[in-house]
Amino acid sequence: MIRFPFELFAGDSGFPVHMQYGAHEEDDCYLHGHYDFSELVVVLNGEARHIVNGESYPIAKGDVFVINQHTGHSFMGANQLKICNIMFQPEIAFAGAYDMKKMPGFQALFVLEPHYFQNHRFCSQLKLKAGDFTFVQQQIHTMMEEYNRKEEGWKDLLLSSFRMFCVTLSRYYNTDTVSQNNAFIKLADAVAYIEKNYCQNLSTEELSGIAGYSERQFLRLFRSVFSTTPGLYITELRMKKAQKLLKSGTLSIGETAWRCGYDDQNYFSRAFKKHTGMTPTEYQSLTWK
Repeated sequence: MIRFPFELFAGDSGFPVHMQYGAHEEDDCYLHGHYDFSELVVVLNGEARHIVNGESYPIAKGDVFVINQHTGHSFMGANQLKICNIMFQPEIAFAGAYDMKKMPGFQALFVLEPHYFQNHRFCSQLKLKAGDFTFVQQQIHTMMEEYNRKEEGWKDLLLSSFRMFCVTLSRYYNTDTVSQNNAFIKLADAVAYIEKNYCQNLSTEELSGIAGYSERQFLRLFRSVFSTTPGLYITELRMKKAQKLLKSGTLSIGETAWRCGYDDQNYFSRAFKKHTGMTPTEYQSLTWK
């Protein structure tokens, strides 16, 4: 399987989003993967069989799905298939996002579904309604014009538009209506809850209840997706927030600890050093150099 690098499509501009339309007939899209980017696909017309890691799924107008890097896929039996491909580097495109990761729909569409495409038999859940599809088409058209014209300031405008587009799709994704066979998507509710409340004391019992699983099932599924435990996932979020606050240089160590969910400053300092290799004081001093 050929794995394409992002630079092949976007050049070396450093901009993390590339857009293009694609039209396919029969079996003209061969098996391929992505080396260092993800791909957001919106089916604009027609139908086909989407082949993902050897499994076949029907797709049609209004379907939306995300393919992560290293996942092999192609289209077969295409009939007037037209799609919009938005290739993006998530670690850059979503950097500094405020609310997206707190949305269950975002976690489902951009995190959980791509993982299950890669490791399990799974069919995408986001199928746009007629009115929503029309609005999505308009957003795509606006972004595509901006991308092709490349007028002054286009990168900032397009990146903002792309994030708005992702928020729109995340809102359309309703985790309350997923089928029983794909009920794992309910995990997205728990992950979104973590993103909103990671500075609070969250128990496995509470999180598994939100997801609708037993604690044992929840821990197994969480680890299969994120390759870590909920506790370590929460610690990672807290440490990222602590680093951001310490870089600002406006808060004391104690205030930073409290805002990150630690009542004990000494415990926070030990956790921070374990995570970064530096004490909070050392890290804060480093940011001023």
